[in-house]
Amino acid sequence: MTFPTVSKAMQHVVDSGIARELAGKRRNRVFVYDAYFKILNEGGEP
Repeated sequence: MTFPTVSKAMQHVVDSGIARELAGKRRNRVFVYDAYFKILNEGGEP
């Protein structure tokens, strides 16, 4: 896939509230899917 295609798709995912961008950088952006991290952290917190 091309960068513009993926970038547009990720913008839809962010706009839908499914994921959010962490770093806010223009390049090498990092996204997080909070529901997944919530599942992984269950039972792991004191």
